[in-house]
Parts: sequence; structure tokens; C-alpha cells
Amino acid sequence: MTRNVTLNIWETLMSEQTSIPARNGASTISLLAASALRSTFEACAHTVNERDGTGFDIHWGTSGAINQRVKAGENFDLVASAREALVQLRDGGLLKGDIAAIGVSRLALGIRADESAPDISSASKFRDVLLSANMISRGDPAGGGTAGNHLVKVFEQLGVTEAVAQKSILRAGGFAVMSEVAEGRADFGLTQSTEIPAVEGVKIGAFLPAEVQLETVYAIAVRDSGNAAAQAFVEFLKSPDAAGMIAGAGFAPVVGL
Repeated sequence: MTRNVTLNIWETLMSEQTSIPARNGASTISLLAASALRSTFEACAHTVNERDGTGFDIHWGTSGAINQRVKAGENFDLVASAREALVQLRDGGLLKGDIAAIGVSRLALGIRADESAPDISSASKFRDVLLSANMISRGDPAGGGTAGNHLVKVFEQLGVTEAVAQKSILRAGGFAVMSEVAEGRADFGLTQSTEIPAVEGVKIGAFLPAEVQLETVYAIAVRDSGNAAAQAFVEFLKSPDAAGMIAGAGFAPVVGL
């Protein structure tokens, strides 16, 4: 029986939040961000806060849910999401600032830190692992997540849609997906590789095979180019200091943008 934990996208983003108080009279930046960026942004935000006192109010969620909040007219200073989604918002006149690429994320299978990874080096081996699992945690496609929607296509391609549906725990966002694994309710989780390090007690077991892999470029944009604090955070993300944090969270460099 499918355990469908489908949360309203607005409530999901409101409930998953990171707040870092401003210091020494500095301003606070409001940020809507895809959960694939959680490890990176929390590390970078704390570094900037320690350096110049800037505060952060970060709301996490799927790229699709973030876009809906932007289109609904919600106030924010920065939005970070899949680059393709940001381009759509910019083309619709909802973003004024430039779009700065952060890194490339791949889909991965996440497991508990004390376990050995299954062999998913080919599409057929990945199919076997899916069929042999007791419970699988993955993104709910209804929440608008990049990974969750791509996996629907993958399961159709592998001919396992019905079988996987019977053993799936659907969650909104990779942090929630991997929490199911950390707490022992799922054998493994399928999500963006960069979302896995944000959850204690889990690790990347393996990347999905090339035949079903998806690479996603994540980026950030300032709502109003006149916001100095928001622009300063974007510039920090381009710095050598941030590069190590971005790579450490599992992002690969962006080439050709």
C-alpha cells in the first residue's frame, strides 16, 4: 500500500525554514530556495553572517512550488531554483536581476550511513534494486519537484510504475525524502545528490545510471537588482570561498553558461 504524504506546496515551504538573525544592525535577506541547495546555502549564509552580520530568512521547497509562490506575488529578495524555472520567471517579468548559475546536481540513491550501496551501475540493475526493495522514499511529483517528476518517467521507461507505487513513501522535497531513510522507514531514497548531505545519518550510495540520469543546473536571481545585500550574497556565491562549500555539497561545476 502506498504511503502518500502529499503536503500542500504552500504549507511545505512555510514549514521548512532556516532563520539566521542579523547582527550589528545589518539587514536580513528573504530567500526562496530549492531544497537541493540546502547544504550549500546554510553553509554560505552562516559564513556571510559571521563576516558582515547579514541575516537570512530562507524558505525551502521544490522548484515548482517556489515558482508558484513567486507568481502569486510573494515578497522576497532572492530566489534560487532550477535555472530553467528562473528563466521562465524572468521571461515573464517576475525577476529583474541577472541569473547566476551555482552548480549541477545529479540524481542519486541515498542510504543510511552504516549501510553498503546496492549496485545500480546500469538501468537493468537499477530496475532489479527497485523491485527488490521493501520501501522506497522519493519526491512526490504533485509537489513540483525536479527529481520526483523525472522519476515518474524513469519508472515508466523501466516498466516498474505499478510495482514501485506499492512500496513508495512520497514526500515533498529531498530533505523530507532522506529523513524517511535516516529514520528507518525506507530502504533508500531517490533524490538530488545535493539534498542528501543535508540529512544526518545518510550518505550518497550511488548515482543513477546514465540511461536514466538527469542533470539539473541550479541558479539564483535577485528580485530587484538595487538590493545591495542580496546582490552581495550572489557575489559571495561566485567567490573562491563559496566554491569549496558548493563542491562539498555535491555540486559539479557549470560549463558553458
